[in-house]
Amino acid sequence: MNEKDLTFKNIFIKGAVIFNPVLVQFAGLCPVVAASATLKSAVILSAVMFVDLTVVCVIASALLKKIPRWVRMPIYLLLGLAIICPLLYYIENATLTDLSLSMKIYIPLIAVNSITAVHCEQFAVKNSVKAAFYDAATVGLGAAAVFIVCGAVREILGSGSIAGIPVNIPVTFRGAALPFGCLILLGFLSALLRAFTRKYYPESFDISGRKLKESKPAAPEKAAA
Repeated sequence: MNEKDLTFKNIFIKGAVIFNPVLVQFAGLCPVVAASATLKSAVILSAVMFVDLTVVCVIASALLKKIPRWVRMPIYLLLGLAIICPLLYYIENATLTDLSLSMKIYIPLIAVNSITAVHCEQFAVKNSVKAAFYDAATVGLGAAAVFIVCGAVREILGSGSIAGIPVNIPVTFRGAALPFGCLILLGFLSALLRAFTRKYYPESFDISGRKLKESKPAAPEKAAA
C-alpha cells in the first residue's frame, strides 16, 4: 500500500474490521476471556490496551527503525511494561477503582500481547509515524469494540446488570460470566464479522491479495469421424 493510500479510513477498514485482532487474528484472547466479565472491566482493559498499542507503535516508528529486529522485540516488552505499570498504579490509587484479581493479573500481561509486537514489527517500523499511529489506533479500537461488547453482554446475561445497574431480564445465564461463555460469544461475533466481511469486502478472502484467475473451460472434444 502506497503512502497516499494510508488514510485513516483505509487503515481502519483493514485493521479494525477485515483483520480484527481478536475475532480474526485471535490475539488478546486471554484478557478478554478471563477479565472482561463486566462492562467496567472491559472498558479498563480496552483503555490500557489502546494506550499501550498506540504509544509503543509510535515510538517504534519514530526511533526503532534502524535497530536490529532481535533488539527491537524486547524493547517492545520493556516499553509496554513502562506504560502499563504506571497506568495500573494510577487506576488503583488515584481513581480508587477496586480491580478484581483477574484484572490485576491480566493487565500487566497486555505488555507481552502479540498484538503490539506484530503491529510494531510488520507495520510501524516500515511506515511513517502518522501511518503507525493510524494503524495502532484503528487496531486498538477494533479490539476495544470486541472487549466492550463481550463485557456488556456477559454482565447482562450473567449478572442481570449493566455497569453495576440492575436490568430487568426474565432469565440470567450464570455461565455467560465464565470463560466458556465468553468463548461461545466470541465464536458468534467472529461468524457475524466473517459474514459481514464476505458480503462487503469479498476480496479480503483471497490470501494473496490478487483476484483468483478463473479456470478456462476445457476445449470440446472433436467429433469422431
